[in-house]
Amino acid sequence: MRIGELLVERGVLTRAQVEEILETQEREHTPFGEVAERLFGVQSDVIECALIAQITGRATTISSNDEVDEGVASLVVRRQAWQFGFVPLRFEDGHLVAATTAASLARAVRFAVRILELPTTFTIADESTLSALLQSQYPIPGMATGMLDGTEEVRWLGKRKPRRHAA
Repeated sequence: MRIGELLVERGVLTRAQVEEILETQEREHTPFGEVAERLFGVQSDVIECALIAQITGRATTISSNDEVDEGVASLVVRRQAWQFGFVPLRFEDGHLVAATTAASLARAVRFAVRILELPTTFTIADESTLSALLQSQYPIPGMATGMLDGTEEVRWLGKRKPRRHAA
């Protein structure tokens, strides 16, 4: 489902507003969410939630047998890959295809949109598959699967990164 349709379905925008955004987007070559924020005051977190719902609906799953194109590994550095739970896999039809977990999807989307600024399609991996991908593509001594879900402390350059605790 398209992001405009999701926002109409959620009562955030009307169909007429979506049409106006699409016309502006075509003229300016600006992302839908940016135009919705500017023209109709839609909050960025509302757009982000709709974008994540859209991505989740389109996402495929990855297995440990899927191949990684070596040419895309340089798009991110090790710290970014582990911090955002983000492993670039390949370019396909003009989009970067990247693996993440369902739990890391929001962080991975923000990273792709704000830092990489590349159109990205996601595949969803379970934590052990993503951890294996991270360890093979972006090895950092001492990193483990529990560091993805916050059950283990992360050490950056010998310093402990504080673990966030649920309230």
